[in-house]
Amino acid sequence: MTVGSVEVPVPVTLEDVGDGAPPRPTMRLDPHQPFFSAHVHDIYRGLVQEHPVAWSTTNGGFWMLTGYRPVYEATRDDALFSTSAGVGLPRDGEGAALPPGTGPIPIEIDAPQAQQFRKAALGPLSPRSVAALEPVIRRMTDEFVDEFVGTGRADLVQQLTTPLPARVTLHLLGLDESRWAVWVSWIHAIIHGSSAEGQAALGNVVTHVAAAIRERTADPGGSEDLLTAITRCQVDGRTISFEEQVRYVFLILLGGMDTTSGLTGNTLIHLGRDEALRQRLTDRRDLLATATEEFLRIGTPTQCQMRTLSRDAEFHGQRMHAGDRALLMWAAANRDPAEFPDPDVVDVDRWPNRHMAFGVGLHRCLGSNLARTMFRVMIDAVLDRLPDFRLLVTDVPRFDDACNVWAPTSLPVEFTPGPRSAGRGR
Repeated sequence: MTVGSVEVPVPVTLEDVGDGAPPRPTMRLDPHQPFFSAHVHDIYRGLVQEHPVAWSTTNGGFWMLTGYRPVYEATRDDALFSTSAGVGLPRDGEGAALPPGTGPIPIEIDAPQAQQFRKAALGPLSPRSVAALEPVIRRMTDEFVDEFVGTGRADLVQQLTTPLPARVTLHLLGLDESRWAVWVSWIHAIIHGSSAEGQAALGNVVTHVAAAIRERTADPGGSEDLLTAITRCQVDGRTISFEEQVRYVFLILLGGMDTTSGLTGNTLIHLGRDEALRQRLTDRRDLLATATEEFLRIGTPTQCQMRTLSRDAEFHGQRMHAGDRALLMWAAANRDPAEFPDPDVVDVDRWPNRHMAFGVGLHRCLGSNLARTMFRVMIDAVLDRLPDFRLLVTDVPRFDDACNVWAPTSLPVEFTPGPRSAGRGR
């Protein structure tokens, strides 16, 4: 397929599906394969403009929604596009990673119970609560930067963007922050690893989360952290079950230990390649608010989530059937030129910026306030303490499987060595 002068490496054919239905744009595209990660935005560019609703024959068959309007409308129609059957696309040749009813919640709960589940996290993750946590986030960030700032070299993904969100997430849950690396290894295996690796890691996560919940329930003390809030969550007048509590904490860990790192790593790549933009943000920190939204749009880490059709329906000119799976491609929609002029350009003055990096509607990301704050703090620290950093690689290595999170695995840089943070007043 070719759009203008851009070649998109995914052939699309119009398939006659019979019964008077319109031809179905059909392709063979497996978003779990390295090919997808390597060509992700070229693939989106072609599909958004030519086939914003298309059918892929891989992974058991699924609809791929890439245009802004289809993605937005599907996200707002929770009755038609259900999450209860799971939000992750199974790998080709495999069943669901988690059987229905065992995955993370509340994202895999439909209305009206989903709203009740979400209430438990709204307080600890509110703008006010996150603002109160910001000094702690800044202190942690400085501690991580202190470990390498005097050397003149670092891997910003391995030494900053990965450990900081993981440690903050454990802090928020009231768990042992020093074990962040172990938790990250498990979460990365679940999201990016093979089926066997993911299942083994999931067993470790469930075991340790269950133990933490039992300990907290037996002796809550004066704890007011997110874990305690989850153990007290009420739905339909009952305290949610122990299994539901485990699934809830699992969602917090999934959301907290991969996506913000991906966003920040994607952004640092842009800043490493665009010295003028980096200097502008260094000089104009007041632009960080709008810049954050633009980097969320251009470097969306969470590429997509799956929904399942609850009934037969006509949707954007295509006949869909009950039980069909639809992959809502947030990252593709965020580059739709019908919504974002010059979508491949980083414009930190872009406003309004109605990106969907956090999703929309009922299942909008619970941790969006925390993610924005952690991101700004890390970018602030890099601009302050490593202002002349230089990328040491041209091709930045990424996770092979970008279906869930598109993120670099490493970002080696060099810079002028600087002092530790003592006396910085943070």
